[in-house]
Amino acid sequence: MIVSLTHEHDLDGLGSQAIIKRYFDLNDKHDSKNLTLLYAQYIDFSDKIKSILNSDDLPEELIISDIGYNEGFLDVFPLIKQAFTKGCQISWFDHHIVDSDIKEQIKSMTTLYVNNEKKCAAEIVQNHFLPDDDIAIRIAELAHDSDFKKKKFKFASNLQSIIGFNRGEEKLQERRRIVELLSKGKFTHEWFDSQLKDIKLWIDEQSNLALNSAKKYQLDKNKEFMISFSRIGGGKINDILREKYPNLYAYIGIDIRYGEIIIHSDNINCRDFAMSFGGGGHVERAGFKYKQILSQDGTFNPQFIQDMKLELINQIKR
Repeated sequence: MIVSLTHEHDLDGLGSQAIIKRYFDLNDKHDSKNLTLLYAQYIDFSDKIKSILNSDDLPEELIISDIGYNEGFLDVFPLIKQAFTKGCQISWFDHHIVDSDIKEQIKSMTTLYVNNEKKCAAEIVQNHFLPDDDIAIRIAELAHDSDFKKKKFKFASNLQSIIGFNRGEEKLQERRRIVELLSKGKFTHEWFDSQLKDIKLWIDEQSNLALNSAKKYQLDKNKEFMISFSRIGGGKINDILREKYPNLYAYIGIDIRYGEIIIHSDNINCRDFAMSFGGGGHVERAGFKYKQILSQDGTFNPQFIQDMKLELINQIKR
């Protein structure tokens, strides 16, 4: 059995997996039916690894893509090392910021570890598996456009909306369908069209909720930040906020479906900010969790607001 474990809720993660699936579909040496497609988030990666590697049927190969790193992953490093020692081939493709000592630990317990912060994960995967394949190149191009916010391709934005809509265990088959279609180079398909029709109302409703729930807070007389929540990804929430309220010091979007928080800022190191709460990510955007975001009356927990403000101030002082 070969397992592909990728980031659940963005085009870079699913695009990486689509390229991996295409490679196995095209490679006569491998039976693509043995490829199992699984998904994780930063917050449940350790649980997913435990489920995969504690199984009686240890995979012969595990391919991890676009997951990043946070301190909670240390708990499963011994399990990964044990599986590697038993003969499981482990490849890990990533583009998030990871400290050099952690990179060395990951290299020591994997067959291959590639981390390039200047590319998205799909580009790294494409370069490794299918460097000359036009369809894989196109998938990587779309993933780059989405992940680096280039906004050159409307289809990349549409795909990200479809992926954001199809989150959670109950939408597993829909995510696999996205991967299947992309892996076959079906960039136009009636299923994509029907999905966009279905989610238009949902996006409008959740965008309005993001704007209505948005609260602005003062750091000092020249610096303001904004926090908002909705039932869409935190990154999407921040895009909505930035369009409506440009030039704020930082934006914090909360997907209340899963309690996931994304911070965007051009002024601080967002990864360092997120790591203060056990998260991680990129300099300009990062993700984390918080124990109690909302009070019982549905308003922001004052302690949450205070902690966000204090950590922003700490980052400014650095």
